Amino acid sequence: MENLVNESSSNDAGDSSLGRMQTREIALRQKALQLQAKAEHLERQRRNAERHLHRRIDAHEKIVLGALVKKAGLDIVIEGSAISNDNDTPLKGGHVTDKSATYNREYILGAMLWLASALKQQDGGAVKPPNRQSIVVDGRNALANDG
Repeated sequence: MENLVNESSSNDAGDSSLGRMQTREIALRQKALQLQAKAEHLERQRRNAERHLHRRIDAHEKIVLGALVKKAGLDIVIEGSAISNDNDTPLKGGHVTDKSATYNREYILGAMLWLASALKQQDGGAVKPPNRQSIVVDGRNALANDG
């Protein structure tokens, strides 16, 4: 009889131990699912923050380039465009890429390349700008080499 009591108490202890282990396993699985969901959420937040930062950097680069182009007097609009290039007229409606497409990118790039090379010259004398056609050709070549 003593054997039966010991055996039943050890079964009860084993059953309660097994029950605790199963409860603990369920709790751990729930915690793992919560952590996985949090990791996925944080990854989405990281990707969104990265995209936002990239767009912000791109916008700042465009602002600086636009200011340089205007300062150098190279903000020449392609003929036939309805968009004004003066500082007092805000551009309304449409998308930025639609408006930027009206600028002569070849001319602006060629002029910026010429300006960069003129700044590198060591002679310190007056620099005569090249004609518009050669600037456009240089810009077209640079755009072709970039793509």
